Amino acid sequence: MIDPRGAVVGRRLAGVGRVAAFCSAKGGVGKTLCTTVAGLALAGQGKKVGILDLDFQGSSAHVFLGVAPRFPEEEKGLVPLEVTDGLCLMSAAAFAGNRALALRGPEVSDAILELLAVTQWGVLDLLLIDMPPGIGEEVLDIGRLIPRMEALVVSTPSSASTAVVERLLAFLAEMRIVVAGVIANMVRGDAEPVREMARRFSVPFAGEVDFEPCIEDALGFPQRLAKSRTAAALLTALHAADLARETRRKA
Repeated sequence: MIDPRGAVVGRRLAGVGRVAAFCSAKGGVGKTLCTTVAGLALAGQGKKVGILDLDFQGSSAHVFLGVAPRFPEEEKGLVPLEVTDGLCLMSAAAFAGNRALALRGPEVSDAILELLAVTQWGVLDLLLIDMPPGIGEEVLDIGRLIPRMEALVVSTPSSASTAVVERLLAFLAEMRIVVAGVIANMVRGDAEPVREMARRFSVPFAGEVDFEPCIEDALGFPQRLAKSRTAAALLTALHAADLARETRRKA
């Protein structure tokens, strides 16, 4: 039997110009920081942006953005939580709070489908998805449910990170998911290992984000994050990946 929610997803995203997923097979590379700060930077440029936190086991976008998780309002679906002018957030934390979500494989797929089917995004220039680390159901499901999704792959320059992220790039190529760009994050000197990895896989190198020691003090304070050097570097990377141009659709 065909699940009718699959057809609903397309209608929910009809007003969304572009869909980009920040992903990395390696944990701890700053993927959530990139997603949330990029969203703030774009909103500061006058764009309408949504963030979807799909890291069910480790939802933390709301922490970065200083948003207290609460059940969304209902208006022909669930309305994402407003973060700042031009930026909204939908996260599993809105339903689970601080409780752990111990989901098995099929349950993860069902939760993703349900979240996409009930969220009323309205008209956005860009929807940014914070993917969980690894290569699992989330990547497979999002690639199937949102075929036009583009990937922004995040890696640090360390050999441990690039060795794992290479597997993700190979997988995305097999899945025929467009890689809009690779971002070198938390750079403390030379980003060449990430740049070289992008060359080997023939995908764009979008740019590098230097390690910013004081960024931790800005977590939970959107205005401070939006004014950080990290935000400026991510905005440059999004322009390089051609994800910052005007793309808003009509609802």
